[in-house]
Amino acid sequence: MDLINIKGNTFYIKGGTNTGIYLFEDYTAVMIDPGLSGVRPKRIMKILANNNINLKFIVNTHEHDDHYGSCNQFKLENKDIKILSSKYAKVYIDNPELFSKYIVGGRTNNFFNKGLKNESLDKLKVDDTLDEGKIILNREIFEVIEFKGHTPGSIGIMTKDKILFIGDLLVSKDMLNKYDFLFVFDIEEYLKSLKKIRNIGFEYIVLGHGKNIISKEDSEELIEMHEKAINKYLSQIRIELNEPMGLEQLLKNIIVKNNLSYNYKEFYFYKSSLMSAISYLCDLDEIQYILKDGELLYYIQKNQIMIK
Repeated sequence: MDLINIKGNTFYIKGGTNTGIYLFEDYTAVMIDPGLSGVRPKRIMKILANNNINLKFIVNTHEHDDHYGSCNQFKLENKDIKILSSKYAKVYIDNPELFSKYIVGGRTNNFFNKGLKNESLDKLKVDDTLDEGKIILNREIFEVIEFKGHTPGSIGIMTKDKILFIGDLLVSKDMLNKYDFLFVFDIEEYLKSLKKIRNIGFEYIVLGHGKNIISKEDSEELIEMHEKAINKYLSQIRIELNEPMGLEQLLKNIIVKNNLSYNYKEFYFYKSSLMSAISYLCDLDEIQYILKDGELLYYIQKNQIMIK
């Protein structure tokens, strides 16, 4: 594990979740997305100590604990560290049980919590929130950019070196080829964010998950791949709903057709993403529903006359 320089004062540390470091002239630093709690944060602390770097701020790009989960470990080492996020992300970071409740749609159980429960999160609180626009940290300017869609509270942050940390707005090609049914809360907002990033004057982006940084030139292909992934599943849903179908059956068909691997937790992630797609198509007036024999069935609008 190394502190890798991208450009100027902007660095990152590779991992399951990539962690950004911006180094100020006084050798204090901003960290972006520290990742999960456990062994890795201790290794990061050692890297910082070996380079005489004093962590001053942690910016969380969104409200998923694989990005913010180790904040409390760093805070325990230095109580003066300021933990930052968007206003919406703060609600979930300060109340981590809300995430599993929203995914499941009610009180969760041990099957689900087994893979997610992290008691250290219960003690974590965001110190201050970030709005879109220019902000000043330690007398230097950063730009905060809203990238809603993956989650409602997703943001990116760009350093003066024109390095943009984007959280989970995009994933690497390798990951997308394996897992193209993207975990998206709001498809309309997500597609807007994909358009938005095209117009930002960054030199490189750092993905939340991926082995390499992405240049401005190479980002267009990756953005298009994400748009195609979203449209692929929207098209499949439209085809499946030529006949009235319940959500569970529709999810089964999507999983089987695309040979998606899943466990208990991932089943609910897929279900959440599918519901987001259904809501998006409802907003476009493409989908209607009927209640029949104890089921709620969705269908494409063109079949409305036939169903009646």
